[in-house]
Amino acid sequence: MGKTVLETSNLSKDIENRTILQNVSFRFKEKSAVAIRGSNGSGKSTLLKLLAGIYEPTNGKLIRNTNRIAYVPEHFPENLRFKLKEYLILIASFQGISELDMKSELSEYSSLFGIEPYMNTPLKKCSKGTKQKVGILQALLTKPDILLLDEPLTGLDTNSQQNLMTILEKLKTKMTIIFTTHEDLLVDNIANQILYVKDGSVLIQTETKSSYRIIKTRFPNKNSLAELAFEEIHMEEDIAIITVPIDKSDFLLKELLNRKCSVLEVRERI
Repeated sequence: MGKTVLETSNLSKDIENRTILQNVSFRFKEKSAVAIRGSNGSGKSTLLKLLAGIYEPTNGKLIRNTNRIAYVPEHFPENLRFKLKEYLILIASFQGISELDMKSELSEYSSLFGIEPYMNTPLKKCSKGTKQKVGILQALLTKPDILLLDEPLTGLDTNSQQNLMTILEKLKTKMTIIFTTHEDLLVDNIANQILYVKDGSVLIQTETKSSYRIIKTRFPNKNSLAELAFEEIHMEEDIAIITVPIDKSDFLLKELLNRKCSVLEVRERI
């Protein structure tokens, strides 16, 4: 189990004499991917802003066990005077990132998101979709320990949505990712935990069904399983029943076959 990077206890937030969230308690571990879901007006974005430090709690405790948090709002700020490339370079410089590293990553990300033609365009003249991509890029360039995303697929074309999910799938092994979304696509592909915000006050925390796979295999000898990493394993004679995180299951299956093991069954843990 990883360390706890975010923890709340009886957290509440009032805005203009209206209670948006109340008695919220949970904890998030490092290197987890958490989807925050709920209807419009349920308090999802308010919760994300509390975690980011944009809002302060009205009551309760919020503990952040990390210093580097990046936040991507649903709507990018309007009327910034910078050109696109200038803005990203400036944001990266605030985090002490070397110019060489920044330029290399900026080139990769700008190609993935198709914004090369707009690098010298003033941000205020960019489309909503381009601004959304810039918001995501400025967060990625800071290499945060916790990445907070508010409806990140909004305004992105289909290709950019797929590229973002590919990036997040890789990053969730290196950082904690917390996002709000109405999109099942993002939850199904990225999240291993779901936090439901209901009625502006009730939070229900669940593990997604697709977090783990169970692999049943017949092995020639116990040495065949040596040095392989398992979440848990149960053995009966020459049969092993292995529980493994879904993002590591393909690698494990390949290793088992390479070691002359017979794969008898693969299923998701319910």
